[in-house]
Amino acid sequence: MIKLSDYLDYLNKEIIQARKMADENAVLVARQYAEHPYLKYFKVPRYAMPVVKMDIPVKVADIDAKSKFDFKLNPLIFLSEVNEKIRAVNKEKNLSMALISEEQVAGKEFQTLFKKLENNDQRYVKNLGSVVKKIDLAPQIKALNLNIFRPQADDDEKYELTRILSETIAGKYSLVSSRLNNIFIDPDTTSSEDKDKLFINLHVEMEEEGIRIVKLQDKNGNEVEEITFE
Repeated sequence: MIKLSDYLDYLNKEIIQARKMADENAVLVARQYAEHPYLKYFKVPRYAMPVVKMDIPVKVADIDAKSKFDFKLNPLIFLSEVNEKIRAVNKEKNLSMALISEEQVAGKEFQTLFKKLENNDQRYVKNLGSVVKKIDLAPQIKALNLNIFRPQADDDEKYELTRILSETIAGKYSLVSSRLNNIFIDPDTTSSEDKDKLFINLHVEMEEEGIRIVKLQDKNGNEVEEITFE
């Protein structure tokens, strides 16, 4: 795994090194031409690379980014969505979860949770999933009347109810902004295990631009360096 910026820097250095080696070889050939009785009358061949174009597939290994979310919840919409999911799960998995009432959502446990989530939003986080995963729903689950559930299904129903509440709460976050720090890539795209990974194609175009450093003397006799771009 390597940072995308480091990978592009590596490509740049390799191309510069290739150009340097080509120039060194051109100087060597020029000396051979100069010493040859016949070739010294010919123009020394030199091949430049004014533009280097590359299409490079890479695999995105990780993205270092943080996002800011805003939490807004309408209690009635929240109640409707939760009960709709409860009905669907009861039917699909043959459970007996009770629907949540408006009074329960308006109760202390849920209102305290919603207030806490609103106070903690608008902060940069790694990802929303990690935020939702840390939400402790035990007080809210306890406040609901779980005694009506069938004893043998308690664990399943508690699990499903927790999942439903978590998913519904997660849906009440909206993305405000994102801050991308680094993209980490893997140049190896041949592994058969990477078929579900994200791949990108880098279209890199590097155009030749030369610089020349000349040492001069100023009017006081001091040696200075002058850099010119060609």
